[in-house]
Amino acid sequence: MRRQTSLVDIPVDIPKELTDLSKSFADVLLNIGSLYELQLKGDLPVGVENGIWREIPKRLGITEIPETQKDKFEEQIQTLEKGIFDLYPIMVNCGESEMDLIIGKVFSSEGDSVSYYSGAAGLANNNYINILDQFDSKLETLCQKLSVRSLDDGESIKDKAPEIKCLDVFSLAGGLDVSHKPICVFFSGGGPENISSLSNLTVFLNLYSARFRALTMEIAKRYLSGVEIIEGLSDSEISKLLLIWLRGHDVGHFIGEDRLGDKMSEFDMDYMILHELKSDMIALYSFRLFSDDLLNNGLLEKIYYLSVAEMLRYIRRGNILKHPDSASAYLAWCYFERSGAIKYDPGCGKFKIDLLLFGDAVSEFSKELLSIFSEGDAERARELVKRFGNLQTTNENDPSPRDCSETLREVIKDTDIAHYIDYNFITDK
Repeated sequence: MRRQTSLVDIPVDIPKELTDLSKSFADVLLNIGSLYELQLKGDLPVGVENGIWREIPKRLGITEIPETQKDKFEEQIQTLEKGIFDLYPIMVNCGESEMDLIIGKVFSSEGDSVSYYSGAAGLANNNYINILDQFDSKLETLCQKLSVRSLDDGESIKDKAPEIKCLDVFSLAGGLDVSHKPICVFFSGGGPENISSLSNLTVFLNLYSARFRALTMEIAKRYLSGVEIIEGLSDSEISKLLLIWLRGHDVGHFIGEDRLGDKMSEFDMDYMILHELKSDMIALYSFRLFSDDLLNNGLLEKIYYLSVAEMLRYIRRGNILKHPDSASAYLAWCYFERSGAIKYDPGCGKFKIDLLLFGDAVSEFSKELLSIFSEGDAERARELVKRFGNLQTTNENDPSPRDCSETLREVIKDTDIAHYIDYNFITDK
């Protein structure tokens, strides 16, 4: 099964005063790329690794930056010289602009347990801060609607959830520049935090929106009836809706009690899948709270269609037992099909969404998942993962789950629509 890659132009307007810094960051990412390639070859002895890494602070040290930023910049470079725990950000402000470099190691997006050298450089995008603030303002209301208690220690859900920052990226390297490119990274910013409690989330917003338009929208056009509702979305509307979806998902990890984690390892694949699934359902549930403000004027219906289209994109990744987010999307899709909220129409060869049934199904599934986690019921948890059949890959030529419906299998195996995306970054005016 030969999969296509869609090449998309990504223009990024770099302020003149940050041009030298952008070149320095690009050079550093070349070093990161070299480290990554040697990792893949299994040819990275400690001496070579340390030698390449030491070139990074040297290159940054000769960069021209604003005088007011030099002390902070030098402190950040000194941190890099000591080594880092996961990913580490270098941030430089100049007037109203900020340029960030994030480098270090991340776990592979292809499902193995190895962390690889990775990096990204971009400009901070602060256009959607108020959107995130508005969403967060109703987190306590969301907990009340879901009939779950606030945190016992007096800490709010907002305090527990990662802090989100948006970047318009102009360069990727290493483990972030792979076939299935991530649209965000989590990191502690230099502290030895547990993988499940990383406090920083940087979203590659321009890449997230470009991926939706290039991949998800094409899937929706071919396989979703009523897709016209999202075809006319502007770039800013797409970014807004994707961020609302992402924020809902991320806070969903922290809503409700988690006694399931006492019975199952956080690295147990069933546990990881259900954690993603719970968060997905809470995100979908949260949207109804914003019908009069963030999601008014028809945006509520549009974000439901956008979310279903994104489910299909995740499912099309295949080999879902390597990817908890893809397995979560598959289980959600099967649940919605069984409830009648999503139906295949053989007349038009597309799936139809019944928004009334969809809302009811989201409520019921959210309650079921919250119950499993709060009761720590590992038996119910494993039964749920198996509820819709065998999730193992069918065979090497068919990455669909073995018990997948034939209509969904067609979507997964469709190679006319690209499965992957690559970026052509354009920074010259």
